[in-house]
Amino acid sequence: MLGRSLLKRCPRCGHGGLFTRWFQMAERCPGCGHVFEREEGFFLGAYVINLAIAQGLVILLAIVPLIVRLASNPDAAIYPFVVGGLVGAVVGPVLLYPWSKTIWTAFDLMLRPASAPEPTDRT
Repeated sequence: MLGRSLLKRCPRCGHGGLFTRWFQMAERCPGCGHVFEREEGFFLGAYVINLAIAQGLVILLAIVPLIVRLASNPDAAIYPFVVGGLVGAVVGPVLLYPWSKTIWTAFDLMLRPASAPEPTDRT
């Protein structure tokens, strides 16, 4: 499932074409009809995945290189590292947005299979 989601395909059936636009995911899979947003607020997990990836990029592109550079040359300019941090914080999440949604859908399907009863507001 996770492999299919990394290819921006339906984690359940592997069908492509899940996104009508870069930021707009189809309501259902065109192949198997799986409803992606299974409950209100479902894609909050995708937001968390995207945030974690963005923070990882900031650490890799700005903080670690800045620490290494300042350890060897305390008078080094920090401008290139600020640019690297901005790229990680702004460009990274925009580029990785569709993958965060498909990855979250795969995690959800692994933890709560499509055959499991859907949550309801009524008890």
